[in-house]
Amino acid sequence: MSDETKCVITLIGHDDEIPEDVSIRVREFLREISSTNWSTKQLSSRCYEFTFNIKSAEYGNILQKVKSECLNQTYDLILQKLIDQKGKKLFVFDMDSTLIYQEVIELIASYANIEDKVAEITERAMNGELDFNESLRERVLLLKGINSTNIWKELEQKIEITNGVKPLTKALKKLGCYLAVCSGGFIPLAEHIKNELGLDYAYANTLGVDEENILNGETIGEIVNGDKKAELLLEIAAKHGIDPKQAVAIGDGANDLKMMSVAGFGIAWNAKPKVQLEAPSCLNTKSLLDVLYIMGYTQSEIEDLII
Repeated sequence: MSDETKCVITLIGHDDEIPEDVSIRVREFLREISSTNWSTKQLSSRCYEFTFNIKSAEYGNILQKVKSECLNQTYDLILQKLIDQKGKKLFVFDMDSTLIYQEVIELIASYANIEDKVAEITERAMNGELDFNESLRERVLLLKGINSTNIWKELEQKIEITNGVKPLTKALKKLGCYLAVCSGGFIPLAEHIKNELGLDYAYANTLGVDEENILNGETIGEIVNGDKKAELLLEIAAKHGIDPKQAVAIGDGANDLKMMSVAGFGIAWNAKPKVQLEAPSCLNTKSLLDVLYIMGYTQSEIEDLII
């Protein structure tokens, strides 16, 4: 049995074109990590694929080198084992700061002018500095006393779907993929996003209220934390007879790392540096539609998919 693994590195520029100095640097980097020749395929003016072989035992070390190489750069490098890039069947997304730009709990906190307090706890949790369950408990407790009668309808008008999400989900549905949102946020908006994007599943937390719809500072039922997200990904895959290796998990926080680890592939979307270093791959562009480049689609193929 060969001790080599065929891999692909996808270079995605953050601007309209790949500058010449970046192209030179990436090719130098490829020579550093692989002793074999590589083939090159241009997917668009700002995206190239490089296919090559590496020693299987070195994959983990090379992955870390790839992620360190492009951290805080004007381009992303995504390393994958070349196992049918286009064969993905399930995509599970985080919601806050992934499918939408905002953190919903901070929007709710603004009704009581405590968004700064909530945001500080959120930041620490997303960095992995706080246990998610504890951070959620602390933040939800701060919301106690807010009248929730009209909040969800109002928030539906305030939330902004991330650039590229609508065409991405449209394309993935056309490709026959199942799509889910698994959020540490709250179910009313997760259901709204599910309906807006045509997703198949929505899972999130439920806020407790009293008889007058006043938030009581508690949540109801099992918390959708990192472990639960991973569990839900595996449940959805099993329900549809999908090998978890054909699943992709996409999120921005430390509580998304577990579901990335049980999926065949994981993408940290504009995540904190600590999360980027632990995630299987990082995408720091302006559009989530770039996920299709990671799957190996060319610009013309993408245009056909989103029509």
